[in-house]
Amino acid sequence: MTNDEIGDLLRQFYKLFGRPEEGPPPDLNVSKLIGTPISQTELEVLRDSLADTKLRQQFAECQQIIEDLATRLTSKELLRDLSGISLSDRDFEELYSRVLWFSLAATLDKREGNLPLTPFDEQIALPMPVKIMMTVQGSLVMRLYIALVCMREGVLYNLINRGAHNGSRCCQQILILLNSDYLRRIRNALSHGTFSSSIAGLVFRDDHGAVVATPGFLNWLSTWIMAINLQAVASGLK
Repeated sequence: MTNDEIGDLLRQFYKLFGRPEEGPPPDLNVSKLIGTPISQTELEVLRDSLADTKLRQQFAECQQIIEDLATRLTSKELLRDLSGISLSDRDFEELYSRVLWFSLAATLDKREGNLPLTPFDEQIALPMPVKIMMTVQGSLVMRLYIALVCMREGVLYNLINRGAHNGSRCCQQILILLNSDYLRRIRNALSHGTFSSSIAGLVFRDDHGAVVATPGFLNWLSTWIMAINLQAVASGLK
């Protein structure tokens, strides 16, 4: 440990719950860089996450499923498994609309020289934490809502469910992912719980407590779920 309490905690948290290369580098003193103190309550949520063996197991299982699906989705496995299932024009329109909504939400995270841009930059000089919350985290919340809430019910879920009943291993894994405890807690928070920004990412709270998810992981998750929707759209092309 160093004299960088915040940086050390973030590095531990990102190592366990983040994506590779995410988080502050070892030689960066985050406590000194931030300057203004971070509330102990916010830091305690990160410590609680690191100490929560059940949460760690839920995250590890979710991550393992996504890694397996990432390999499967780079092949034509899902496309082949779904191609024999017919879709009505209305079903296809619903699938396609989700892709458009997701794409629009992604455009909210705009950058210039790796710095976030907001619609208010010409009128007011916003602090960097506010700009990140508005662009990076705001875009993530909208993409996650589309990926985890809108897509959890409806045409896509029914299509994947039919593929799973037909013996598709890829569809079975997708159902396991969508019904996993870790994603269920995030989905519950988006639907009828609460979510807020934190120094490490987004904090999702439901009846079972808090889940802190990093921007890198959430982006990785929502991107692969949208890839599932895209392949479903491709399977319905006539």
